[in-house]
Amino acid sequence: PKAAARPPQGAPQGPPQAAPPRGGQRGGGAPTRLVVVQGERTGTVIDLTGVPISIGRANDSTLVVTDDYASSRHARLYAQDGQWIVEDLGSTNGTYLGRTKVTRPMPVPPGVPIRIGKTVIELRK
Repeated sequence: PKAAARPPQGAPQGPPQAAPPRGGQRGGGAPTRLVVVQGERTGTVIDLTGVPISIGRANDSTLVVTDDYASSRHARLYAQDGQWIVEDLGSTNGTYLGRTKVTRPMPVPPGVPIRIGKTVIELRK
């Protein structure tokens, strides 16, 4: 009889090449880069150095998005107390952290998508 390949019951961890843990697990550290995961700037990476990042259609934004659903000064990300915060700057169509509309500055866990118009970004380690 051939043995079926299956993980042992109650195994505490996944395979060695599993995706990195999400969220604030001890020893995980803060995110080090912003990655555009959806939209016309997909693949763009911005290093997180502690300097605030502005996002919008304005040419002087850190991340310029040419998107009819983005405002010229749409949102910003800034570091505070060891974590990154997203703030909507009074945009017309809103900024979303996961499925939650950003109505006040909110901490951004690594890997949680931030949607600005048709552009989606994530903070990654």
